[in-house]
Amino acid sequence: MLPLCLLLLTASACSGGGRGHAGGSAMDSTLVLTSLGDADYLNPVIGASVTSSNIFSLIYPSLLQSEFDTTTGLLNYMALEKQLRPSPDGTTRKTPKAALARTWTMAPDHRAITYTLRNDAFWDDGKPIVARDFLFAYRLYADPVIASPRQQYLAELEGAEKGEVDFRRALSAPDDTTLVFRFHKPVPEYLALFHTSLAPMPEHFWRNVKPAEFRNSPLNRKPLGAGPYRLQSWKAQQELVLRSNHRSNLPKPGNIPQISFRVVPDYTVRLAQLQTGAVDVVENIKPEDFAGLEHAKNPVDIKSVGLRVYDYVGWSNIDRDEYRQHGRIVPHPLFGSAPVRRALTMAIDRQSIIDGYLGRYGVEAVTDISPSLKWAFNPKVQPYPFDPRKASEILRREGWIPGPDGILQKDGRRFSFILYTNAGNARRNYASVIIQQNLRAVGIECRLEVQESNVFFDNLQNRRLDAWMAGWSIGLEIDPMDVWGSDLEKSRFNFMGYRNSQIDSLSAVAKEQMDPLDARPSWMAYQEILHRDQPVTFLYWIRETQGFSRRIEGEELNISGVFYNIDDWTLSPSGTFAP
Repeated sequence: MLPLCLLLLTASACSGGGRGHAGGSAMDSTLVLTSLGDADYLNPVIGASVTSSNIFSLIYPSLLQSEFDTTTGLLNYMALEKQLRPSPDGTTRKTPKAALARTWTMAPDHRAITYTLRNDAFWDDGKPIVARDFLFAYRLYADPVIASPRQQYLAELEGAEKGEVDFRRALSAPDDTTLVFRFHKPVPEYLALFHTSLAPMPEHFWRNVKPAEFRNSPLNRKPLGAGPYRLQSWKAQQELVLRSNHRSNLPKPGNIPQISFRVVPDYTVRLAQLQTGAVDVVENIKPEDFAGLEHAKNPVDIKSVGLRVYDYVGWSNIDRDEYRQHGRIVPHPLFGSAPVRRALTMAIDRQSIIDGYLGRYGVEAVTDISPSLKWAFNPKVQPYPFDPRKASEILRREGWIPGPDGILQKDGRRFSFILYTNAGNARRNYASVIIQQNLRAVGIECRLEVQESNVFFDNLQNRRLDAWMAGWSIGLEIDPMDVWGSDLEKSRFNFMGYRNSQIDSLSAVAKEQMDPLDARPSWMAYQEILHRDQPVTFLYWIRETQGFSRRIEGEELNISGVFYNIDDWTLSPSGTFAP
């Protein structure tokens, strides 16, 4: 199971060209996917982008499998012999055969969970996957030197409440097939399953790598996994090729012999390849391109799924230089005030962006809790209106008045900044131009700069940017401390430097409820506070639109992801496929 955490969104798509031979026609044996940027790491401990996650989730094994219930917005968890809650229709679409866990037992006091692991799973070098591999992996996830973006998953383990997980008490492996997690407080079963389902790492392969060397270790370039695919080759910023793993029984070798991930930043290139039949799938197709694709020489099926992904404009709530250089937290001179951030949101015509680009495939966003999470979504929290006059009034009350050149100024500082985004994302390029125009209308100078995707996301993760436009693919369990937690060292995705003790408290109270529906009041209040503080300007939820070649069979799209069951896909033989 892909770790269900908030991941930095790098829009990806599938395209083709230069297919390799692995028996039969080359077209029959290779699926070529493309992304705007390369993977950062093929390592679940440190990989942060969606592109990386799509790849390492095919390489590494998972403790559990999961399935999203669209009727309630709740996530179900499955081991080989057990599942958390009954499926609505009595059946599951996702096979549990990929799970490493046979079953689990939650302690009556909810302070421990014990897994029984299967004994027939092996790493690709033939070594058995054992409980100690999880113990080893969780030490890596917790190590502050490694700085995993998933440290918050360990927040309930014994010792974490004192600042450091006590691994002598928190985790144990009495034998190769028994794995025990212990918590410092009662934890709901669904959150215990969520937080203990991080991927294991092969101890025998990684044990000699020191934490300080972990991110730069050459082992990151040759991952040892157990999933349906394994790495064949990786040319940085060009192409990464996976091949079906004949050893895997988690749940089986991938059906398609080869999958090639290529870096193709330009949308028009991807679209042209799709139209000529050189491409199998392209994500995030513009609605205006649908008709052309459906009548192309090689017809394409348009599919959509959502709402899991949203775009936003991020504002550095704190002075990033003071924090990075001196560790001091002081308000950002431009964006440190919540009223100013509300004014910025009201100055941006979000609906105009939706109407001009996404159409009916966009929904105005209010917070980071998706309307698809029906049990927790607060419909009473409504978007701020597009109201430049009101925005100007708020800015004036905050001390920002027009300067000689028409740009607002305060205490001798002009309201001028650079808005960064990643290259190759046509949607964000379109939105950023409208944002620039909207802000200029209220006296704010917003200059635009596009950076290569990996450079952009590295700058973001290291809090080097004051303002940016990016996106998130949300986790399907609500656990927002990775993004909004006030401890900025632990909250690795809190690029904004947002800090609010009420958000911390509400999240903690919600996560203490044994039944997720009992957490609903806390999440209702959480959304009201986030809406009031506007640490970012939430723009829109995206109903992702994908173009699929009709030669692909067995694909199943849902909110869990476009590649939800990619190991089950097949390609129609070229001799029988008719455009």
